[in-house]
Amino acid sequence: MRKLAAFAWVVLFVGAAGCAGDPNDPRTWIKKIDDPRESKEAVRMLVKMKDKVAIPALIEHYKKTRDPGLLKDIATFKDPAAIPVFIDSLEYSEESFESASVAATALGEFGAKDLGDKQKDAVDGLVKATLKPLPIKTRANVVKLESMKSLGKIKDPRSVDALIKVVTTSADDQDFFLNQQAAKALGAFADPKATPALIRGLFLVGRGANIFQECRAGLVSIGEAAVDPLVEAMQHKNADLEADAKKYEYFPGIIVQKISEVLGDIKSAKALPALLAQLERPDDGAKAALQGKGVSEHEALIQAIGKLGDPAGIKPLTAILGDKKKGYKERKASCEGLNILGDTSALPLILQAANSEFVSKKHEIDAEAAQLAAVCAVAYGRLGNADTDPEKLQKIPPKPGPDEEDWFADIRIQFQSAKDRLAVAKECKSDIACYEKYLTDKDENKAEKAAFMLSRMGKDGLAPLCRHVDVDSESGLTRLIILLGIQHIGEKSPECIANLEKQIEKDQGKPQKYRMLVSEMRVVRASLLH
Repeated sequence: MRKLAAFAWVVLFVGAAGCAGDPNDPRTWIKKIDDPRESKEAVRMLVKMKDKVAIPALIEHYKKTRDPGLLKDIATFKDPAAIPVFIDSLEYSEESFESASVAATALGEFGAKDLGDKQKDAVDGLVKATLKPLPIKTRANVVKLESMKSLGKIKDPRSVDALIKVVTTSADDQDFFLNQQAAKALGAFADPKATPALIRGLFLVGRGANIFQECRAGLVSIGEAAVDPLVEAMQHKNADLEADAKKYEYFPGIIVQKISEVLGDIKSAKALPALLAQLERPDDGAKAALQGKGVSEHEALIQAIGKLGDPAGIKPLTAILGDKKKGYKERKASCEGLNILGDTSALPLILQAANSEFVSKKHEIDAEAAQLAAVCAVAYGRLGNADTDPEKLQKIPPKPGPDEEDWFADIRIQFQSAKDRLAVAKECKSDIACYEKYLTDKDENKAEKAAFMLSRMGKDGLAPLCRHVDVDSESGLTRLIILLGIQHIGEKSPECIANLEKQIEKDQGKPQKYRMLVSEMRVVRASLLH
């Protein structure tokens, strides 16, 4: 009898265990998902297993609970079967928006390919979520932000009008961070239709912030098709922009300054005549700057001409540098522009400017002449090659008095830096590997000289520049010149694009220096992609 009882107990135990089911079988947990006592553990186990057989049960459970955490769990499966529930969840209110935020993000992760025949419904839902009227300061704005990010990933052309509307909405009517995200999303489309909005956006500000860099990258993405509208805006023929300038009291010169920078980024030859024509006009911004309420137009125009890389820009820039009647700021800018153009025929004239006298026989200092000499000495060092003689640079005279000690020390540093740069060129000559070695040198003068020389080697110098978009010098200048070199060469290198994207991901969110570098990397990436 005892044996029989024991056997019966074992059978009973095994039967009970069998009813519990296999814990490694998702169907075991699906059966428990609606049990209040087991539900939480059932969801946890199903999400952990990642077996798509659980998707229908999880979706049904979400429809009953409307738990945003569960929706986020469903998104981790990346199963197209969940797309309809994500679209349905885009409806939100100021008080209840968490699920809509999760849904918007998830739809972007699918992208156009996986959305398939649900793409139209997804885009319509994301556009509606983006344009939903909300108070300026509300946490529900996160839904708009995530929706715009996803629209940028899906890249459905029907999204563009909604993003344009957000970019051009005043900070008086919405959180200005939305303008920034919309401008960034528009850059992914490279749609010429967005050009007028992005041009206006170059100048928009809200609560101390601006979206210049995002709009700049967007316009570079559009490229050649943006040139004519940009030129019209520079010539003050854009009615909307002129109305904004009047309403918001833009500083004189700011329109020409910012637009010429973007034209330089796009590097279109057809922009050169317009830049030169603008240079012939009075610099109203420089005049206003004397009262502290303007910015120089001519300096920006000259630097943009250099960035274009068009040899036709050499003659007008050398004419400015050689004209002693021109303002010293224009002559300084022409030295920098000629260096960026990279034509060594300008070296004799740059040397002449670097050797300008700036201390009189009475030991009086001409500060403007001194600044011109220092800037042109640096340009001489940056532009020169292995045959350029550093000893032709003037010797800086002894300090004329005790008050000028620090001032003269800085001038000496600039002239010495020119010699250090030329020493790199003399050592490396045409050796690409030698220059690449210097890209990571602790001496920034030597590192940036290497970057300039590689950029002038064209396609042969591109690979080492692309490999070092992560250079992290103290000032950030070396990486900026590496980026300038990549943009100057203009070759659509997949390696460069991949390295830039990786570095942008790594550096965004870091302190101020890196934010500037991230902005430049985005512009260079845009120029290579389009």
